Amino acid sequence: MKPLAVTLRMEVLERFKNLLAALDDLAAAVHADAGLPAWVSRSDAEIQDGVDMRRKAVLLYRALWYEHSQDGRETLTCPGIVGASPATLTVAQACNAAKDAFKQAVLALKGLDRTDAVAVMADLHRRQENVALALQRMGASRMNLKQAYRHVPLLERRPLKIGFTWSKQGRVIQRTSVALARQLLERRVETPQVRLELQRLAEIGEDEMLARVRSVCPHLRANIVFVGVTGGVHRRLMQVPLPVLVPLRPGESLPEFVAVPPDPPVALRLRRADVRIEDQPFLPSIRVHRYRTPYRDRG
Repeated sequence: MKPLAVTLRMEVLERFKNLLAALDDLAAAVHADAGLPAWVSRSDAEIQDGVDMRRKAVLLYRALWYEHSQDGRETLTCPGIVGASPATLTVAQACNAAKDAFKQAVLALKGLDRTDAVAVMADLHRRQENVALALQRMGASRMNLKQAYRHVPLLERRPLKIGFTWSKQGRVIQRTSVALARQLLERRVETPQVRLELQRLAEIGEDEMLARVRSVCPHLRANIVFVGVTGGVHRRLMQVPLPVLVPLRPGESLPEFVAVPPDPPVALRLRRADVRIEDQPFLPSIRVHRYRTPYRDRG
């Protein structure tokens, strides 16, 4: 490994260690605020099991690894409002700074050499063997960098109201030529599956249009209403993939909100564009489908 790569690798490991320490500090601070109210959306099973809402929030803040059933493009998301003291908000800001530092270190290494970046991610698991093993027993596997990078949402002052909204899940369908599909496959690491898909592609006409399908994962947004400085109200819209920390004084209640489920509502997936393409992907590695026969000539 080149000297610069070694330096960047050590930087990633150091920043990761700092991130874990910052998450430990945040967990301790959130638990220390147990006297303040909190609401974190729970499933029916979690309610029956009596899952503590602050504990669930802490687990979400500390979730850095994929679960085995988790799609590689998805991140764990859950609505919630957690009352926080000034000290906890300061710790959360420091945690977000540690996340930014870790992200910068990883991106610097990735910009240098992909192989080194993969090696570092594996090394992070080895260095945290006890944590990794415990997470694997709970269904976790590899690190989810998006979850490691994303900030813990926080507000600097208590709002009047927080309204949560799940954006709808859907699919984006993009017309794709055979030539482009071939280029996408050839860029991937050569495997028996990729070779099989290249062979499939060679068996159809070059002028046939294909459909590349990309899932759009739902996002959780919060419409936050504050009292204006000069009276009236003003609103702020923000992404809140994790429970948002809200400053509260002892005895103060949470802002007004309407409870929403921990998972996005199931949306109907069949639309006119979906009906035109075959259900099963033709080239699974790059999520490319053929159009159904009646639409195949004109896409």
